[in-house]
Amino acid sequence: MEQAESEKLYAVLTGDIVGSRKLSAEQLDAVRKRLDWCAERLNRLTASLVHGRVDVFRGDAWQMLLTEPARALRAAFYARAALLAFEDCQTRIGVGIGPVARIAEDRISQSMGEAFVLSGRALDEMKPGRKLAIEMPETLGDVSDWIGVLLRLCDALAGHWKPRQAEAVLGALEGLTQAQIAERLDPPVSQQAVAKALSGSDWSAIEVALERFETAL
Repeated sequence: MEQAESEKLYAVLTGDIVGSRKLSAEQLDAVRKRLDWCAERLNRLTASLVHGRVDVFRGDAWQMLLTEPARALRAAFYARAALLAFEDCQTRIGVGIGPVARIAEDRISQSMGEAFVLSGRALDEMKPGRKLAIEMPETLGDVSDWIGVLLRLCDALAGHWKPRQAEAVLGALEGLTQAQIAERLDPPVSQQAVAKALSGSDWSAIEVALERFETAL
């Protein structure tokens, strides 16, 4: 079923799994389930943020439609951290922000609109070594220039994450305290260990970037 949309802005995340040819069918299935898990958790943080299900196609590509563009960067980092922390794999993500012409409810990847086009372009034109890029409509003006730079800097910081650091970042993205994150980790660790993990992940800088991104859109 297809649903027509107005000029409301959406965010589309289009991703692919780095080194997917080295992964087994079982590992790729675990990645798919983890992306579904991400969507469920993101919807707990922001009601109805993820529209429909995450669409996985071509075996190693995926797409997520977000109803609130301001949450796009947080969602991108959430997916990236979850896949690294629990599935020990990396994903590239192209973010596109814009209107949507039609939503294909059964297969999000078959939807149409500027947000989908821009997201695909961001991924396709991503420079080697990068794992995060964004494309925005010209109507947003100069904001698209500095947001692109902001994402590039955040991408560089996240590129140094280790799995345990990524797991701590997941809790921080949910707004948990260091003590709460420490209790949730398996096995539990000390608050000091969480503080060290977040410091090593450059979370304080990424957090400021997220807040700036979210107030700009």
